[in-house]
Amino acid sequence: MSMGVVLIFFLVLLLQPYDEYLSRTLWSYGSLGKVRHLTDIGLSQWYLIPAFAIGVCLIGIDWANVAHSRRVRFGLVYAQATFAFWAIALAGILTNIAKFLIGRARPKFIDTLGTTSFSPFEAGYNFASFPSGHSTTMGAVGAVLALWFPRWRVPIILATMFIAFTRIIARAHYSTDVVAGYSLGFLFTVALARFLAGRRTAFLFDGDRFWPILRFRDRFWRPPVNLNKK
Repeated sequence: MSMGVVLIFFLVLLLQPYDEYLSRTLWSYGSLGKVRHLTDIGLSQWYLIPAFAIGVCLIGIDWANVAHSRRVRFGLVYAQATFAFWAIALAGILTNIAKFLIGRARPKFIDTLGTTSFSPFEAGYNFASFPSGHSTTMGAVGAVLALWFPRWRVPIILATMFIAFTRIIARAHYSTDVVAGYSLGFLFTVALARFLAGRRTAFLFDGDRFWPILRFRDRFWRPPVNLNKK
């Protein structure tokens, strides 16, 4: 995990000199303007509200009167909804703190301030470019889905990365903002899952593999046993 953080740090440093070139190049392709509408998929409320609602609904269940097989299923759904909520929410909070501390100017100021203008501790939209909040959300969502659906891990990561990079086309962020934001959300979510796996809560370690697995995953998909069947 620490090696991943180091690699992302150096990737951001390598990309920074090309921020202006990449931004202007992508902006020049008018045909790409259509994909900018995908950028709102990165809004965190699309994921936080359903996850919170599922958690609240399951809390209200009378667990004592629920069959054991259903209790296992409901417990898994509740644990994963709670995990998704806190992964996305906490990653977003970390990103907002970083935005405030760094204060990088948005791409709309590229002609007047350039790509390396910073105004730390300045609240507001104009100096909140690094890292990208939408990209952080997509990184967290990508990691959550990759944990839930390991067979589709690569397509999930590629799709969420593509949505994150629409922030450049939307002229809201530079490439380094997107890379940093996506990486923060992704790595934080995986780290949280591994932390929980170490406590056998919601996740379990699968031998020496990097990715933890869902706790009770097999029992969730296993059909209930009919005790009355002879």
